[in-house]
Amino acid sequence: MMDVFIHHRKTDMTFGRSLLSALVLGIFAAPVFAASPSYSVTMLNTGNWDRWRLIDNGGALYGESMGFSASYSNGKVNVMHVSDSPAPSGAVLAISKAGHIASYEYWTTARDYPNADGYLTFNGTSTRLGALGSDYTSLTTFANGVNDAGTVVGESRTNIRIPGGEPGYPRFASHAFIYANGKMRDLGTLGGTESSAAAINNGGTIVGTAQNAGHDSRAFIYQNGRMSDLGTFGGSSSLANDINDAGLVIGQSARDEYGYVKSAFVYANGAMTDLGWGAQGSSNAVDINELGQIVGYGADANGQTRGFIYQNGQLLQLDTAVDPSANWIIKATYSINDKGLILADACKLGVCGTVVLSPVPEPETYAMMLAGLGLLGVCARRRARRKAAA
Repeated sequence: MMDVFIHHRKTDMTFGRSLLSALVLGIFAAPVFAASPSYSVTMLNTGNWDRWRLIDNGGALYGESMGFSASYSNGKVNVMHVSDSPAPSGAVLAISKAGHIASYEYWTTARDYPNADGYLTFNGTSTRLGALGSDYTSLTTFANGVNDAGTVVGESRTNIRIPGGEPGYPRFASHAFIYANGKMRDLGTLGGTESSAAAINNGGTIVGTAQNAGHDSRAFIYQNGRMSDLGTFGGSSSLANDINDAGLVIGQSARDEYGYVKSAFVYANGAMTDLGWGAQGSSNAVDINELGQIVGYGADANGQTRGFIYQNGQLLQLDTAVDPSANWIIKATYSINDKGLILADACKLGVCGTVVLSPVPEPETYAMMLAGLGLLGVCARRRARRKAAA
């Protein structure tokens, strides 16, 4: 009996040491990954006419295929037919975590004046959003953002006349809107003529871009029935691209009066913070996930665009975070999901296309490591009890 007990103690000690060694290596590797993440690159070969711009938490992609609104998952392209129009162009512009899809369809009429309809699709049913305006033709609406409640925001043509236009084809201002419960409401401007809403979070806060009284385009936040100017880095213009549920707003702001250099920003607690691309060229923040990770792109000293990720207060150029022997150049970024998967454009040895960047190691690795730490604690407690019993 004693021999069996000793054997079990030796087995536990051997297992514990092995597990401890593995976990120690993982523990020391984790902070390195947090400071300097790395990514694997997967090229998407779905077709020359496909343009994917969004990635959801399940890894499905959304955008357009052959000029139609479409999605891509499990190796299959799914083309959406949201209207009865014979030959429109269209694309998915926004998705919610609850499965809502905001899209548009676009076509031309006489004299090539454009029409665009915004749509909300949910559980296979598509709804045309209509427009703020009602006069004449060309009632253009773009659905740019949607939250988990199915509330849509975007821009729509109004009945407000503006200068210009040919006889019989007057021009009208477009305004930011919110669409909920079957009704569209005008959000107004910052004192100017035009505005556009880009995104809405699950708290109902809306961000976008609107003209002020001086006709400068400024990033705005709309909450509690009021549109507020987020300001700039000293230039005359700014724009807001997205907002997450924590209320972090991202976008781009001019640094000088003429807008020669524009910097990506994150806005929180009333302050606009430069993401740190530097003065080498303009940069733009395009998407933020619920972890606060931000992706965007900036121009390098040679004027070439490079994708980046911003997290934990640090900006990292993405093509420095992939295997250098693979010769990838990560260009524009489009979307990041809550698992850290990034949808981007990239080039390798002169061949360019859309890619998915996957964090290495995958987030599940950390979950396994934490589970291992718990198991190590169980082993330690078991050994302590047996030692006391002996």
